[in-house]
Amino acid sequence: MMRPLLPVLMLLSPLALAATPAQQYSSSCASCHLPGIHGAPRVGDTAEWERRLRGGFRLLYRNTIEGIPNTAMLPLGGASLSETEVRAVVDYMIAASAPSAAALKEAARYDRLGISNRDFIRFDINHDGRLSRGELAGDPALSRDLARFDTDRSGNLDEREYLQAEAVLEKERAAVRVEDAVIDAAVRKALAGVRGIDFQYAGVEVRDGTVVLKGIVSHALLALQAGDAIKRISGIRRIDNRLVSGDQIGWD
Repeated sequence: MMRPLLPVLMLLSPLALAATPAQQYSSSCASCHLPGIHGAPRVGDTAEWERRLRGGFRLLYRNTIEGIPNTAMLPLGGASLSETEVRAVVDYMIAASAPSAAALKEAARYDRLGISNRDFIRFDINHDGRLSRGELAGDPALSRDLARFDTDRSGNLDEREYLQAEAVLEKERAAVRVEDAVIDAAVRKALAGVRGIDFQYAGVEVRDGTVVLKGIVSHALLALQAGDAIKRISGIRRIDNRLVSGDQIGWD
């Protein structure tokens, strides 16, 4: 006598076969996030996850879905997961790292500010949704011109004002015509002031005002700092930052 097919079909249905976030984490994310290699925050490292939560849940989801430039974090973590599944895995890793209720509350508060620009979030040290002159101290040109772009006269820049400032300063930078050799020298001088940049592994190419940074740096933050160091140099028409974190290729 043949057995009914319904129970078998139910077992084979997509719903029945769907993996849990814990299973998807184990199969797609644990290789980096369990030991904390390639720059990935280790699951269970409460302090590290609380630090990353300061930029809000939305930024964590976005970084996982879109990937993070100059790092080993590929879009969707390089896995065959949907955006919904990725968010669920991120939630699982956060919960497994046991951040404090205060940290979760602060992350939710920052999300409500609606800020999305990664650089703005990176510079917003106190996470109040505005950039003060002190927070812009590493960018002398923008800090000096803060009043020029502070259209609401608050003494700080909100995200809209910051993006407008970046657009204007980039346009003004590109409007100046400078020989490639002069730009190359200025870029190398600026990068020499970034602690940790080693020209034995990191190189510069300049053609028709476009600057290409390529090679290896020890950490993804150095790649960002390299871009920060040169973005105000007159004559640069475009910056193509291809620096790769040593974490990405398994270096310590």
